[in-house]
Amino acid sequence: MLPPVRVGIGVLFVLAVANGGFLYLFPSQAGTDYAWAIAPAASAAFMGAGYLAGAVGTGLALGAKGWESVRALVPGFCALGLASFAATLIHSEKFRWDYVPTWLWTVVYASLPLGAVALMLLQRRVAPAESAERDPRLRRLSPALLTGGVLLVAAGVALLAAPASLLEDWPWKLTPLLSRVFGAWYLLAGGTLMLLGLGARRLVELPIPLVTVAAWCVLLLLLPLIYPDQVGGGLLTGFLLLHVGVLVLAVAAAAVALRAR
Repeated sequence: MLPPVRVGIGVLFVLAVANGGFLYLFPSQAGTDYAWAIAPAASAAFMGAGYLAGAVGTGLALGAKGWESVRALVPGFCALGLASFAATLIHSEKFRWDYVPTWLWTVVYASLPLGAVALMLLQRRVAPAESAERDPRLRRLSPALLTGGVLLVAAGVALLAAPASLLEDWPWKLTPLLSRVFGAWYLLAGGTLMLLGLGARRLVELPIPLVTVAAWCVLLLLLPLIYPDQVGGGLLTGFLLLHVGVLVLAVAAAAVALRAR
């Protein structure tokens, strides 16, 4: 892994730890101390779960020796950046533009897709040629990874494109802005699973992206337990089933890859 790529991952790690720690551990403060007012606390914690999972992925990536073990995360980060920046533009009136963190949020998500692609192209210039043959064990895992990815991407598209249709049925109170921001995280996780299902050639490509997705699911599944007075009804059963299913898939596939190594 080239030094500039490792530096870029390090920057993402710092941002993920800072945002995740604040939003997941102190969600009530997000109503007054974030780029826009986030309420209820469960919504801030949902965002914090994404950042903390990102901290897991980027933290593991910093210790990785090879680029191929982390490259499956790149398209997901691009989707996260594009969708979050689009949500910022669509709902710009909700943001506190006289507040420095708002500009930091905007700059990060505007530059994330371009930065990720630039580092990926830089790394690919020195990467060895990929093997044309896929590990046969990946062929057996691909259908499940693709199915999980498609379900997550479908949820992300629905949250992004038609938030109004989900506001009443979401397990807790949701706004159109938060719906679109949530959708960005579903695109990241779903896109990662789909890329692994379609493009992974070696088992070494699986563990870090799958552990990242698994961590995200665990943190989200804790929300009904942490906020029982806020989370309940609506699509809660579907929410739980989706994330339990993806968690089991991610853990099982990562275990196959690690056991093989």
